[in-house]
Amino acid sequence: MARPATREARGETTEVITDPDRLGEIEGDWRSLAERRGNAFLTPEWYYAWLRNYGEHADPAVIAVRAPGGDLRGVMPLVQERSGRPRSLRFGGANLADHLHPVAAAPEDEAVAAAAGARLGAEVSGWSAIVLDNVDADAGWWRAMMSAAPPSLAAVSYRQTTLPYVQLPASWETYLASRSRNFRSQLGRKLRALQASHEVRFRRTHAAVELGRDLETFFRLHDARWDARGGSSSASERTRAFHADFTAAALERGWLRLWTMEVDGDPVAAWYGWRLGERYSYYLAGFAPRWSDASVGLLLLAHTVHEAIEEGAAEYDLLLGDETYKQRFATATRPVETVILSRSLHPMRLVARAEATLWRAHRRLPPRLRERSRSLLGGVRRWLPSFRRR
Repeated sequence: MARPATREARGETTEVITDPDRLGEIEGDWRSLAERRGNAFLTPEWYYAWLRNYGEHADPAVIAVRAPGGDLRGVMPLVQERSGRPRSLRFGGANLADHLHPVAAAPEDEAVAAAAGARLGAEVSGWSAIVLDNVDADAGWWRAMMSAAPPSLAAVSYRQTTLPYVQLPASWETYLASRSRNFRSQLGRKLRALQASHEVRFRRTHAAVELGRDLETFFRLHDARWDARGGSSSASERTRAFHADFTAAALERGWLRLWTMEVDGDPVAAWYGWRLGERYSYYLAGFAPRWSDASVGLLLLAHTVHEAIEEGAAEYDLLLGDETYKQRFATATRPVETVILSRSLHPMRLVARAEATLWRAHRRLPPRLRERSRSLLGGVRRWLPSFRRR
């Protein structure tokens, strides 16, 4: 019986790009694929912003898969840690990303991942784990990648959560009709009460000259929202430099959606996200606590859903987290998890299993004990394979 033709025999090629100066060769097609999937976390702009702000201890390991004829079939935009333990492969910018998968048309995910996996040996070596953050729980692509890899790999899956989203109808009225009577009543009542005694304005950032000021306002309001809860995970100077970098590129590309809600000219709430392809995505938000009784955060979120419908988007992605306020807007959810692949006989497999056990135990603790255990384990976590350095 004849063996199936290899990818190379069929004219497919796979290349590992480790020189950042060569990424420009695939940048345009890479961007187009990410736009079609509606995922900003997979764009070259996200990847470059991460390299500039977080990449001092990592090297590109971008795997480009080409179809016969040379067209770019897909990309795995990975980075490889240069030193330290554990050394891992990871999506570039994964520490700030909510949803990851191959940069390819959805039906091509498994084929692209398998082609990438075949290079995880001599051509991409020296790693002890592949950390795949926030991948679809039912995804077949990472299993295809694991099966195709020359070293025998084993998987540990944990840190399960959800990505709520809204399947957008043709009109705002149709969407509201799908929500509860209480939800509709609250939105209308809150907005009318505010407009009765104040001038209310929703303003989107359109020009580069506005961006610095509006981003500073956003972070001020984001901090105000989280200060009473122990602070935001996005408060570090490095994280803010990353977002300043990415938002400038996203504005230039027409993706950025940075909204500010003003009451009598005073910014009281802000919303940061983007529109790529058919998907409108909500990433972070903030509001002034003194306006919390007016539900300004809720009103601004509702306004962005309305705007997404007006723009003709097919989906409004609420991204990572199952918070109650997101569930009030969502019409469906995607389960996601973090997966760690390691060599079957490598000690890292035991470390990954131990971390998964700790994570599950931590999730079962009451909220107050959970916060205390997070503080106690703070120094240990940075040595765990899934640690996401902000």
